[in-house]
Amino acid sequence: MTTLNTEPTSTSTDFEHALGVKDRSGWALFTDWCAAADHIALPAAPATLAQFIAENPAALSTQRRRITTVNTVHRAAGHPAPGDADTIRRIVNQRRTDRLSSLEVVASEIIPRLPTFGWPSGLFGRRDALLLLLASAGLSIEQISALHRNNIHIEGQTLIVGGVHPFRLAPSTYQQSLNPVAVYERWAQILEFLDRTPSTRLLAENLDAHTLPTRELSSGAAGAVVGGKQSGPLFTPIDRWGHTPIAGPALTAQSIASIITAHLENQAPPHRPYSRRPRQRDTSDVYEPEVFPEIVLDDSYYESGLEARRAAHTALTDVTAELDDVEARADEILRKLLAVLDTEP
Repeated sequence: MTTLNTEPTSTSTDFEHALGVKDRSGWALFTDWCAAADHIALPAAPATLAQFIAENPAALSTQRRRITTVNTVHRAAGHPAPGDADTIRRIVNQRRTDRLSSLEVVASEIIPRLPTFGWPSGLFGRRDALLLLLASAGLSIEQISALHRNNIHIEGQTLIVGGVHPFRLAPSTYQQSLNPVAVYERWAQILEFLDRTPSTRLLAENLDAHTLPTRELSSGAAGAVVGGKQSGPLFTPIDRWGHTPIAGPALTAQSIASIITAHLENQAPPHRPYSRRPRQRDTSDVYEPEVFPEIVLDDSYYESGLEARRAAHTALTDVTAELDDVEARADEILRKLLAVLDTEP
């Protein structure tokens, strides 16, 4: 004997005033079906509405009207509309279903070809792969732009994009053995590295050497990727040299649309590597300051002053190289510190 769910819910009559006379029969059909199937009608889960549509076949226009009716009652009661979930939208919108299915096929072909290492191509390749993946899953450009890092969760081999109605990205949806979790984790590795080491130079060296660390990427009990900060936009602007702002704004919807369109039209920029000044190794720990001749002021001190300025100009011609050497030494110290931290139990 089936036991009906006795959890207290709002009664249907409380919100029937939001419906027209013709729609009340559709809502009554839905509530009767929920009672017989031991489901909650208000609030209803998207899976409940999908099952109702599958078990009560009708013309497409009728199904759309039923979904609109269920959504109207839920909004009037202050609940999320289950018909707004992507699974329901695919059921009643064949054009959307065909478009996303085609996009999934194209994304499955493009993403494996994008570079994951090398500078700066690996940086852009990892980001663009995740952008294409999210777009093919049905997220709008505005939704992708608004995503934060704590909106993403992992359950086994399924990537879950949080929200009122979460999107679930499973490997079975894509061709070419594409793994949505792996695509996300490759971009998360970049974010985690910059959390620990905000140095574009070191990130470039690790991507060039295929040595980007992954130890700090782990999954928490709730399925969220932990390690480093979990706040801030998932995507931020990147200039052509690979520099990203530490706490910058989210990548705009217009920029995301341009990136995705460029890949779909096979017109994405190649992001060719650029030459970097080679790191100079310190060969001596002894600092020997340069000795300048003493200047004695006399009756010709004007001429002596001009000569001193010329000498100072000559001595400072290499200041840029010296500053580069200081930066290289700072990076070397940071590298050694990270190595010590990584070896700690």
